[in-house]
Amino acid sequence: MDELIKRIISIINEREQNTLVLSCRTPSPVSQGIRSFLYNKHIHLTEVDILFLERFIKKDEQDPLVKWLYQSYSYDCRLTFELAFSNTDLIPNELFNECSVRLLNNQGKQYFLLPKRVITYQQVAMLTQQDILLIASNQLITDLARDRLRERKVVVEERMSVLLFAGI
Repeated sequence: MDELIKRIISIINEREQNTLVLSCRTPSPVSQGIRSFLYNKHIHLTEVDILFLERFIKKDEQDPLVKWLYQSYSYDCRLTFELAFSNTDLIPNELFNECSVRLLNNQGKQYFLLPKRVITYQQVAMLTQQDILLIASNQLITDLARDRLRERKVVVEERMSVLLFAGI
């Protein structure tokens, strides 16, 4: 019995480290069903375009990849989308607010969007030069936060979109 428990713990520990990398254009593991979720904690989807993002946000049940990815949440999988485009204005805000998805550019830098009217030091303190902070034209950054971003060499990109702030 102890051997079985050790084996199960070993499989769980391996799963925590495993990443399944697949292309948005050729999603072959979808046909495997949940098997991929059992052996991979992380799912990294490459070549993600704006049309796929819109289908993902709308939870398009007709798209087998979208359906499969939403099913992965039931198995506590973590999703990462590597975007195939560089125009950050095309990234829907809902991906940051409602979906727990990491968004990367093609160089591996992660996008962050903070849905606050004023961005403070506390919110940006942990960002690094491997991150890109997206700000809307109606957001403000405190001087202390701006200094921290400069010190950490965090790229800040202003988007053309305007964020709506509830209760602020």
